[in-house]
Amino acid sequence: MKTRDEIYRGEAEALLHVITTYHALTYEQVVRTFPRKDESLKALIKNLIKQGRIYYDSSKNLLCDKVDTADTPDWEMISAYWVLLNFKKALVYHTSGDFPVKIHFFSNDEAYEIISVPPEQEFLLNHILAHTKDSDVNRLVIVSSKEQAMQIHIQNVVAFCMVDPDGHVSYYQKKER
Repeated sequence: MKTRDEIYRGEAEALLHVITTYHALTYEQVVRTFPRKDESLKALIKNLIKQGRIYYDSSKNLLCDKVDTADTPDWEMISAYWVLLNFKKALVYHTSGDFPVKIHFFSNDEAYEIISVPPEQEFLLNHILAHTKDSDVNRLVIVSSKEQAMQIHIQNVVAFCMVDPDGHVSYYQKKER
């Protein structure tokens, strides 16, 4: 049987891993990531902040790996993490990606990429992904509007997503003509 300290240390390591992988997440995203009771998780977060292992920016409600990360958080990554949380129950593995992919993850034996497309970057994304090897990866593409989604022409898009500031994700599929 594991001791309380062993359990606590394991969850602290997992929490630190998530924050250092994604650099800045909202406080609520971190709480939703872990199945612990809210109060014990909040105590763990508070303890890690006191130890200086993570930083909390109360004005932006962000938990960060470094103090200066809060100055310029990657809001696209934060939006992508909201999408990832919708797959939480079936997640096998997840990690951050390289441009243009924000997050890679595996769910129910399928590979996924979460891609965020800033406004007016549709042509660039189309061009970059046209020159990548065709793969079986499923793509979830975050856009700012349905009109923006109509400008994106890449393979394997299973859904376009719009993420509001509160973390609510709406999913859309583009009807091909």
